[in-house]
Order: sequence, then structure tokens, then C-alpha cells
Amino acid sequence: DASKLDEEYSRLQSNASRFGVKGEDELTATLSAVYMIEWGLDGDTAGTNDLKGRNRYLGIKSQELGTVKLGAYDTYLKLAQDKADLFNDLFGDMEYVIAGENRVNNVVGYESPKFMDALQVNVMLQTQDNNNTTAAPHQNGVSSSVTYNNEDMGLYVALAMDNNINGKTALAGTRESDSLRLVATYKIGDLFLSGIYGVSEASSGPGNEETGMTFAAGYKIGDQTIKVSYGVAEADENTAAIQERTLLNVGVDHNFTSKTKAYAFYTMREEDKLAANGDSDDASIAVGLEHNF
Repeated sequence: DASKLDEEYSRLQSNASRFGVKGEDELTATLSAVYMIEWGLDGDTAGTNDLKGRNRYLGIKSQELGTVKLGAYDTYLKLAQDKADLFNDLFGDMEYVIAGENRVNNVVGYESPKFMDALQVNVMLQTQDNNNTTAAPHQNGVSSSVTYNNEDMGLYVALAMDNNINGKTALAGTRESDSLRLVATYKIGDLFLSGIYGVSEASSGPGNEETGMTFAAGYKIGDQTIKVSYGVAEADENTAAIQERTLLNVGVDHNFTSKTKAYAFYTMREEDKLAANGDSDDASIAVGLEHNF
């Protein structure tokens, strides 16, 4: 098709470099103060404005009653993914097929103690002072999740919901959305499996509803981990600009230590668009290095 543009290019990409402080200080035998402040930065550029605010909160943790946090941090729907996204922060991040990968401001969060050492309830309220426009004021937002993490069985399951949360979708850009997400992961020996299913629609007005799902598997062989994932997002209305996006990832990690790894991956993203001749294919081949401290 003459209207299509084929191009190849190389780049150095800093995917998710970050630093910060996180801690817990004992106040009494049963109470602690918890805190976190974090910034992201571009590891491949040098400038005066390259620090970006990320998660930050201050809170009180009770061994019997749970934890209350105040600040700005990832929604509980986003956190419900746990370790399911094997290509997190890369070109094949699940955010391209699953709505709700949001960090929100002006929030009060509650995290219950773990029941039976596995079950936890989390609720976040985003207050109306998050609104930055008088033309279309946001409602109070709520993000919540119920998680079950049984380490002995290698099983993790989560059900999460957003209501009136302004942020990312997979296909419809940024909007105030109601979203639902189901997550499951299972680890047996050196094999890891995960699946995520999500639906999202506009909180008010015409819905532009979208459905997304992704499946992943990883297998550890010595110091290497072979990984693969496939995801798809579909618009449930035939007037949406992007009707469907598919995402395929294949990769391998080499763990030098528990803190340092090298990795390589291949990612293919395909979009089916409503506009004539608008369909697109994007492929990426990359190698990288990651160090945690």
C-alpha cells in the first residue's frame, strides 16, 4: 500500500530507571510509621528536568487493623497484577492491551492485615481535589482489590475494580473509567504461568467499552529464564478509532546475580484501526541490562 510507511531505526532506551526511599519505623509494639518517596529518571539523557515524580505516601500500620496510607501511588487495580506481566516496563508492557495501569494523586488507601496468611482487602479513595478542570469536574474515585496469595501452593489470584478513576485505557486514550480486572498466577517448580482479563468503560456518557486479556509463561533453566506472552485488546463498539490491538512477546533473561540481569526480547504489536489504510505493525528487537539496588 503506497500510503504505508516502512521504516527501521535503532535507539538507546531507558525503560524504567528509578530511585527513592522506602521504610517502616516502629512507634509502639503494634504500630509503625510507613513511608515511601520515589522518582523516575531517564538513564540515557542529561537535563535539568529529567526527574519525574512516582509513588509517594506516608501512613500508619497496625499489626491488628491494617495500614492507612496518604499520598499519590499506584491504584490497587494496577497493583493487583503482582508478577503477572513478564515484560513489564518494556515495549511489550501489558498496558497496551489491559486498561487501568494508573498512578493517581490525592488518595487515602487502606490495606487490611492478611487473613489466614493469604487473603487481603485493599481500598483506595481518590478525593475530588484531584480535579484540575471546572468544565468537567471528576467524581470521587475508588480503586479496590481482593487478593489471595498462597506461597506454599504457588498460587496468586486477585479481583480488582476501579470506579471513576481518571487514567489510561488500552485503546481509548485517557479518560475517567470504570474497570474490572481478574488476575491469576501459578508457579510450580521452574514453570510460571499467568493470565489477566480486564474490561473497562467510560464512567459517564457513551462507553467506548474495551476488553483485554493477556497470557504469559516463563521457564527457568539454570541462570536463564525463557519467557513468552500474548495479549489482545478489543473495542466493543464499531466506531472506536482502534478496533483491536494484539501483542506478542518472546524473551530470555540471564541472571548474573539476584540483583543484576541481562535480557533480550522480540515484541510485535499489531493494530486494526477504523480509518482506511490505518492498520499498523510495530516490531522491536532489543537487548538490555537491569540492576536493582
